[in-house]
Amino acid sequence: MDAPPALDTAPPTLPAEPLPPPRHARWRSWAALLVLAPYPLLLGIVLPWVFKQPWFLQLTGQESAPTGSILPKTVSDLLVVGAENMVIFALFFLFACAFRGFNRNDLFARISCWWRPWAWGLLHSVALRILVAVVVLTVMGILLAVGHLAGQSPEALKEFRPNVEKLVDPGALRDPAYLLVATTLISFVVAGLREELWRAGVLRQLFDLLPDRGQTTRGKVTAVILAAVVFGLGHWPQGLAGVALTGTLGLGLGAILLYHRSLWVAVLAHGFFDATSFALLAAVERMGLLDKLKGA
Repeated sequence: MDAPPALDTAPPTLPAEPLPPPRHARWRSWAALLVLAPYPLLLGIVLPWVFKQPWFLQLTGQESAPTGSILPKTVSDLLVVGAENMVIFALFFLFACAFRGFNRNDLFARISCWWRPWAWGLLHSVALRILVAVVVLTVMGILLAVGHLAGQSPEALKEFRPNVEKLVDPGALRDPAYLLVATTLISFVVAGLREELWRAGVLRQLFDLLPDRGQTTRGKVTAVILAAVVFGLGHWPQGLAGVALTGTLGLGLGAILLYHRSLWVAVLAHGFFDATSFALLAAVERMGLLDKLKGA
């Protein structure tokens, strides 16, 4: 008796699922991207170069801190600067929306549970601080090794120290009211909400323009890296170390935004990170350790 013919048990090959059709014409996404993406570079590089000091202080006649820091030294001026930054960003964002409108899904802005974003934001802020610390120690270790081989003194590493005094006058943080505004309104709204809205908008435009429309891991990673590079360069006044650290922070925040698909988790993670940074800087300054770190 002949054996029955062997059956082909391999599943049939299914055609690749086509990408969804684009919702907007490509030129609209390009126009929105060209409006929104340069925003950090304009504020961090172009305007400081034009005005030779914090641009918003030049425009409003406010007094900068003695260190020449970006943030002013009084609570009232800090509130004014925060409002100015939010208004200017709103103009950029609305102009971008005129070309390519956003909805809540585009910006990952839906809220499913009020307490989970707070919990995840706090946890991710700790993870971001660990990530930044690892990057700093790794880079400093590499520089130290290279410098040792080149016969340079370890003192040369101080050039890699982030110029935090270019962001805020540490002495101003001695004022409890100033520290309160910095750790709440500035950290969570002016920095967290404003910068994560920027990131969500830029990522959405990049997804529109990438060949895979952000449907693959490669496309998502590419978009996050591009946004992080621009975000880091926008902090050029803080020095090369500031660019590297904020670029790393941008990578982490972009990953958080896409992993949770939640703008609010990224906003809160950013806010907690900045708030603890202000608090730690105030503590270090109060203990008199900042001058030692500057000279290290």
